[in-house]
Amino acid sequence: MNVLKRIQLRRFSNEKLQSVQPQLDESFLPMNFSDPNQLARYLKKKVLAHAPGRFVVIEKPYGISCVGQLQENGGVFGNSVRDERKTEKWAGTIKARTEEQIGVTISDSLKFLRKLLREPQLSFCTGLKRYLSGAIVMPCNEKDANILKDCIRRMSADVEPPFMYNALAITVGRPEKTSGTITGFSTFRNVGKHKEYIFEERKVTKRAKSGKYAVEGHMSYRVLDTKNNISLIDLSINKFARHLPRLMLSHMSAPILGDTIYWRRLANVDGVPELISAGNKGHQIYIPPILSKKIGVPSRALLTSLPMYFHVYNTVFEDVGGYEAHGLVAAAKPPRHFIKMLDTLDLLLAYQKFKNQSEKPVEDPSMPVAKTSGDVIF
Repeated sequence: MNVLKRIQLRRFSNEKLQSVQPQLDESFLPMNFSDPNQLARYLKKKVLAHAPGRFVVIEKPYGISCVGQLQENGGVFGNSVRDERKTEKWAGTIKARTEEQIGVTISDSLKFLRKLLREPQLSFCTGLKRYLSGAIVMPCNEKDANILKDCIRRMSADVEPPFMYNALAITVGRPEKTSGTITGFSTFRNVGKHKEYIFEERKVTKRAKSGKYAVEGHMSYRVLDTKNNISLIDLSINKFARHLPRLMLSHMSAPILGDTIYWRRLANVDGVPELISAGNKGHQIYIPPILSKKIGVPSRALLTSLPMYFHVYNTVFEDVGGYEAHGLVAAAKPPRHFIKMLDTLDLLLAYQKFKNQSEKPVEDPSMPVAKTSGDVIF
């Protein structure tokens, strides 16, 4: 068969598939970036605050990695996982994925951003996971980079709310309680013939913690609204290491919409969502019927076609030196595709109510300001 014939058949096959299976509307999907220069120009337009010579606060898009690969000796904060095999290979940076899988990253765009923002020492310090959107703070000198690192180390160790990261998640199902605090640890454990991250709601042992077999975390949450077994949850957490918030939410029978790993742990039992143990297979995954109806895509396709609807609306740095009044609060509005999903699932009103309440003046000036509007306070 010649090349032209194969192309024609492939085109016919794709067109036939598209005519049978409706495609996900682009408004439900995040933006894509083809090269570092394009990303840098976009980020320049999304600068939320700029203290010349000290910090630049930018809006990180969903699906964009800050670094995109494992760093030598764990990067900024060292290894969080005990793994001798990785340690042996660390003669330099380990690339966990191919460049095609990683895509363009914030780090890739740094050389362009430095010129666009006239900050020759602009650097990446720490940011947000690929599956998160929100504001990140980039230092413009080594001293402020170390200040940010020290602040994050202190705040990530907090065991009582309020915590450093405040986020919104659209979830499948809802926790049993409307609000509360959950404490526990995540670890990588054998489940059948493979390993998965699991969460245990109990205090981690000193041996597991010091040996880096487990990462302990704390999260407070409240359900803002639930419609058709889909919820909007406001949560505050002290760290994102080892999939902690994703595991915590799925542990409470409320996995994040679009989380292809942990959504699968919610089984459909006679039309009711029921949490199952990690590693179980052969069950029917619970997919709220309203999703397919509202979005216009077959239920099964939704498991792999949706982004993760998880947005950090503000990050609080308690003390960055020179801005002690409220510290530094880096805030960003949810992205377009997040708002679109809220509107589609009849949860937009709950978000607007939450946003209005969050932006009311704080009576106690000693309390951090909870911002969602995209403002950044120094």
